[in-house]
Parts: sequence; C-alpha cells; structure tokens
Amino acid sequence: MNRLINIVVILAVLGVTGWLRMPYEQKLSKELHELKLVPPRLSLQDRSRLKQKAFIATYGSLRPTIAAFMSVRTTRYHSDQEWDKIENSFEEIVLLDPYNYYYWDMASWHMALNAAIDKQGDKILTEVGKDQVFRKYIKKGHDIIDRAIVVNPGDWRYLNLKGRLESNRYRNPNYTAAVETYRELLEIPDLADHIKRSTRITIQYCMQQLPERHQESYDHAVELFEKGESYQVPTIQHEILIGQNHPLNVISNRLSLSEIYGSDKEAYTDLKIKWKRRELGQKPYGVEKSIQELENRLQITQDKRVFPHKPLFLK
Repeated sequence: MNRLINIVVILAVLGVTGWLRMPYEQKLSKELHELKLVPPRLSLQDRSRLKQKAFIATYGSLRPTIAAFMSVRTTRYHSDQEWDKIENSFEEIVLLDPYNYYYWDMASWHMALNAAIDKQGDKILTEVGKDQVFRKYIKKGHDIIDRAIVVNPGDWRYLNLKGRLESNRYRNPNYTAAVETYRELLEIPDLADHIKRSTRITIQYCMQQLPERHQESYDHAVELFEKGESYQVPTIQHEILIGQNHPLNVISNRLSLSEIYGSDKEAYTDLKIKWKRRELGQKPYGVEKSIQELENRLQITQDKRVFPHKPLFLK
C-alpha cells in the first residue's frame, strides 16, 4: 500500500513540475526558433519528402547531425559524377538543416556549375541537347537559391549568392537581374560597411556589361567615387573615364586623369591593364587617347609604349 502511495506521489510531483515548467520551456523553444538556433518544425509535406527518414523529424536536435553525415556522403557522389543522387541528397539535407548556408551554397554550386559543365562532355547528347541540359542545371541552381532566400529572409548571404550566379559570365548571365538582386541586398538593415562597399562595386561591374545603361552606369560611378578613397578603385575609375568620353552621356563635371587616378603614373599603369582587357567589358571610349597622352606626358620610351610612334615612311 505504501509503495502504491509513493508511486502516486512521485507521479503527482512530476506532473506538477512539468506543468509549471511548460510555459518556460515553450517560451525558450520559441526564442530558439526565432534565433534560428534549432531547425524549424517540419510540415507534413516536408516529412513525406524525407521518405524513410521521416522519423528524424521528431528529433529536432538530431537533424543537423544527420544532415552533416549526409553531406559527407555527397562527396562520393561528386567523385562519381552522380548528379541526380547529389540533387536528391541535398533536397533532404536542406530540409533537415535549412538555416545552414553551406548546404544551400553547395547544392546550387553542384547543379549550376559542376553538373551543368559535366554534361557538356556527354557524347550521347547532340549540341542542342547539351545546351538544353546546360540551361536545365543552371535553372536548378537558381531554383535552389530562390528557395534558400524564402527560408532565410533577411540574410544577405543568400542574395549575394543569387547575384553571383546571375552575373557569372560562364552561366548564361543576366546582369539586369543581378543589379536588382544586389540592390535588394543593400536594403537589408544593419549591413556591415565592407559588405555595402563590395556590393556597390559589384553593381558597377554589372552595369558595365549593359551598354544600354551607359548613362546610369556613369552616374553611379561618379556617386561612388565621391564617397571617398575606399571607392576609388579601377572599376569605378575606368567607368568615369569611359563614361565621360561616351558620345551620348551628359557630363556634369569632367575630371582630369590625375583627378580620377591620383596621378598620371597611376593612370598609365591602370589604363594599360584596361586596354589589354578591353574585350572583356564595355567599349573603352577615351582609353586609347588617354594612354597616348600619358605616354607623351610621361616621356615613355618608344619600345615600352602601348602605342609607339610609327616612322614617317610607314604612315
């Protein structure tokens, strides 16, 4: 009898203790979810997508661990170029640990970069088929990043990842979309200064790939240049020179080469590099003329000039 009473008392104490702790634990659980320190609860649809691993959904603390083990396994699939298995694995991995940037980055990288280029060596496919597969895998990469942005709103890293893929010159770039993505990134509050700086300079690079936006690109470069020394880098400096020599641009304040680059010597060094890479970007208005002026002003010897004088009898 006494034993039965003891059991009842113990159960009663445990029940009361659990009831008293419940509000605190519920509040703690809510805070942990808001801080993204634990994975979100899975919906029934997500549980069904986990197939035989659905039981893991009831053990939230184990989900990141299981995701880590599954991620390690994908290295073998990568070595064997089994892209479908990689895609299916990461589909489950990002469900288990959706706040882990590394998994979303790797998933999109495998699809848009690795799988897309690997299929180009498939001898069974025609040229048209190769192009279709190439675009298909790039779209898969984009879709993965778009999902990541929905799951992780307000995290600049995912918008940066999206912009990088949109502006990748080897993956059907869409520079117009990239500009808008990076501008959306800049709207995120409390961004670190170095992130703002690098994003603004990247926007400038993307604009330079859009000849029809020559005026906007020039105005944007001038605005950044006036922010100070941290923005006075070749990407911005070249755009100001080219922009103020563009025949269709409206120029409010024309700057000299020394004002743009700091000195004639610095201008000459940077413009030689720009001239060698002229086919990689926008049409280099004014660059050739500026180099010739600098070579005369700096008295560069003929054998070291980009544009040496030709003898009169060869002209």
